Amino acid sequence: MVAVTIGLITMLVIVQVLQVSEYRRKTINAGADSTVNAALALYTIERDGKNAGFGLSTVKSSLGCQVRGKYGTTDVNFSLVPVTIVDGTAGAPDKIRFIASNKVGAALPTMISSSFNKIDPYFGVESDLGVAVGDMLIVVPATWTPTTNWCSLFQATPANAGEKNTVRMDTAASNWNHVGSSVGNIFPAIGYDVGSYLLNVGTLTDRTYKISASKSLVMDEYDISTNIPNTTELFPNIVQLQAVYGRDTTTPPDNIVDLWSATAPASAAEWQQVRAIRVALVARGDVQEVAVTLDGDVAASTCNSLTPHPAAVCWKPDPAGNGVKIDVSAGEPNWRNYRYRVMETTIPVRNMIWGE
Repeated sequence: MVAVTIGLITMLVIVQVLQVSEYRRKTINAGADSTVNAALALYTIERDGKNAGFGLSTVKSSLGCQVRGKYGTTDVNFSLVPVTIVDGTAGAPDKIRFIASNKVGAALPTMISSSFNKIDPYFGVESDLGVAVGDMLIVVPATWTPTTNWCSLFQATPANAGEKNTVRMDTAASNWNHVGSSVGNIFPAIGYDVGSYLLNVGTLTDRTYKISASKSLVMDEYDISTNIPNTTELFPNIVQLQAVYGRDTTTPPDNIVDLWSATAPASAAEWQQVRAIRVALVARGDVQEVAVTLDGDVAASTCNSLTPHPAAVCWKPDPAGNGVKIDVSAGEPNWRNYRYRVMETTIPVRNMIWGE
């Protein structure tokens, strides 16, 4: 009986040790997985962020211009800016959209050499070097205002025999091209004067990063050939995405960010001040544990310090400023039972800096 008793006690101790060991193993693995997911997700966003604005920022006065196009009967509208941050409501995850030319070689603008009327089937340009059939081009007016003119999107089609220094946009050859009075608001009524530009964006790189309902980082990639966004799930257990613009507001500019804000620039002059964005991602472990994360009220009071509570989920929108709470509770009743990993970085919008 004594031997059986000792054996049972020994087995009980072994089981308890194994339970604790297995719990800690899962916690460690979950922490490692969340670290890897956050690092890879941040690298993916950073890669597109550094390419944002390629081929678009050469004509800096055009930044913020509203681009209008029509694919068949579907209107397409977007702003001619390298990066757009859609601020989440009441602490919800943000969305980040990056746009760039993917034209192989130098994505240089070409100037219009003769005035364009909205019923003309082609643009006369100083040089059509580098323009290939199928390339998407954006017309940028020499001077634009939101109320009188805008930028227009069309697709290059084959030139007629003997044509030189023209970029043609025949309607029958592309769903993007709409020439004539039936176009409506695709081209402004005043047309485009000499001094306007064509930006060759190839087939365009247009990617939006966001957090899905299943708590994953997903990428919406806009396929301009079909006018359809393709959604790809990239990394699981990413629960938050926060971002702000970094602007150089000094005169003359010194390329040093002095203003970090989630508010989008409101004019071409303000868009020219954008030098970087700052991004934070929050990854969650996939193992539920005892409550390890503080509730919202306590977390908010511990972020605004040099030594935030280790269980508070915080980031610094201004690298030199105070910490700010990140809400990880949305749509998850058991959010306190997870461990979180916050990663943040500053991404220079290099094509804006090089365009100086």
